Amino acid sequence: MWDEHRPTRTHTDQQGQAGSVKVRVGPCASVSGFTMKRALPLLLAVLFLTTLASADSREPRFITFAAKEKSGIYLRNLKMSEVSLLVDDQPVKVSYLGYKNVETAIAFVLENSPRTAPHPVSMPQWGKVNPIDQIRYQLVSDYFDRLVKNGTVMIAEFSKETKLLQDFTNDEFQLEDAINRMQPNSIELMPENIEVGRAFAFGLERLRKRPEKRKVLVLVTTTVDRESYKNMEEYQETLRRNDVDLYVVSFAPRFPAGSGTTFEEKMNRLFFLNLVEETGGKLYLSGEYAFITEFTGDLRTRLENSYTLGFYPPDGGDEPSDHAIKIVARNEKVSVTHRKKMIW
Repeated sequence: MWDEHRPTRTHTDQQGQAGSVKVRVGPCASVSGFTMKRALPLLLAVLFLTTLASADSREPRFITFAAKEKSGIYLRNLKMSEVSLLVDDQPVKVSYLGYKNVETAIAFVLENSPRTAPHPVSMPQWGKVNPIDQIRYQLVSDYFDRLVKNGTVMIAEFSKETKLLQDFTNDEFQLEDAINRMQPNSIELMPENIEVGRAFAFGLERLRKRPEKRKVLVLVTTTVDRESYKNMEEYQETLRRNDVDLYVVSFAPRFPAGSGTTFEEKMNRLFFLNLVEETGGKLYLSGEYAFITEFTGDLRTRLENSYTLGFYPPDGGDEPSDHAIKIVARNEKVSVTHRKKMIW
């Protein structure tokens, strides 16, 4: 009879989230004497577990980072005990650390306009090469093979509007088919009014809804436009609110000079640097198309050698605000690239 009315509880899972607690009180229970003495510790335990469950019910946040030794070699196989996280200079528990086995969602958003496809067909023998074709050639050359091992990839193109070519999938053949179906858009009018910000928002919104712990947006474009530049601070804040890493390939001069330099070319580097630095991503910038192979190779290497850290944000107050982030891997001598601020 005692066993039937004994208090029962569920165990906590690996993330430290407490399960429910069930208390059954039979007809022989009393509110006084020996039974009350036994009930008091139980009530305290219930309050403790309820508080723990409430604390861990917050949404976790994820940060992707890369760690390099002085030699420039990526650190591999870091253990959770070797990584520490500081939020506003205060230590916070690392609840998750993933390396090559992290579920990943990657969105490629490629500009396909007269700016990136000035020729109907690329003809290298005549010196006519579309920058977008250079990217396409790289992507269909077994590029997706390793990327889809731990997740899914989406492909979209944009000019005046953004068009989805292939939704998230881990089928590399579908991805290559989507790239092959792209036709150089060399005849559209007024290519200077292409709003990069809209394409950026398209990819970010698609990624934001994904369940994967690691989310990456790769934006391939020429230069920023005036309208998007006006909204730079808004885009920066959006990136601090969302756990999405941004990488940008821009076909523009690194340091434009001369009387013919446009406003877009002057502001391009500043705009994209400010955005990628919000996430610990990287800007690949050059008007020299010969470097595209190096860009795509470096991007894949970096994605393959990054870690993803998960944590439960400490209380940030009634209103969302900026919080300073610092990650230390092994020791202070190791160079760690990661986002510096987050909002919650």
